[in-house]
Amino acid sequence: MSRPPRVTDLQIDEAARSVFLAQGPSAPLQDIAKRLGISQPALLHRVGTKEALMSRALRPVPPTALALLAPGPKDTAPIEDQLLEALLHHRDFLRQLVPWLFVLHYSALGGARAMHLDTPPPVALREGLTKWLARAKRAGRVDLAEPRAAAEALCGALEARCFNAHVGGATYAPGQDEAVLRQLIRVLMTPKTAPARARKKPSKRTAR
Repeated sequence: MSRPPRVTDLQIDEAARSVFLAQGPSAPLQDIAKRLGISQPALLHRVGTKEALMSRALRPVPPTALALLAPGPKDTAPIEDQLLEALLHHRDFLRQLVPWLFVLHYSALGGARAMHLDTPPPVALREGLTKWLARAKRAGRVDLAEPRAAAEALCGALEARCFNAHVGGATYAPGQDEAVLRQLIRVLMTPKTAPARARKKPSKRTAR
């Protein structure tokens, strides 16, 4: 008797994610098992319940843009470009996350229960961006009155665009994300160039 194929936890999560996103929270476990090439009882033996599988496969993770923000502003690139890079990175994260949240919200788990985290992704990103902007302000890299308010405006605008695009497509979020975000950055703050490194002036030799 041949043994059933061995599948990893990662393969299970990826298969479940694909099926739930395509069919919604009512997707049968049988479809996930079929995609994996195993039986439904074997899948249940691995995951426990359908709700447990959905929760782990679609559970939000910390925003990956936090790794870009953690070191603080660099002196080697314009502050506007650095900020835009982090925001576009977060946009890609949100494009993946928003569909997950929709499935969890309409599942038997309920959005609040399924998505409970010590620090939800939107809050984590706001905190990271606030710290980054505060460091940029202290270093004289931006003319900015309130870093936390600017972080709220930038994150809120980005989340709204990603949510609207998921619900209604490009017509619900007109314009290019990069152009919209760059303009918003310029409205909220005035980026400044990095301070020039002090250079030693050649000493004048006394004429003899």
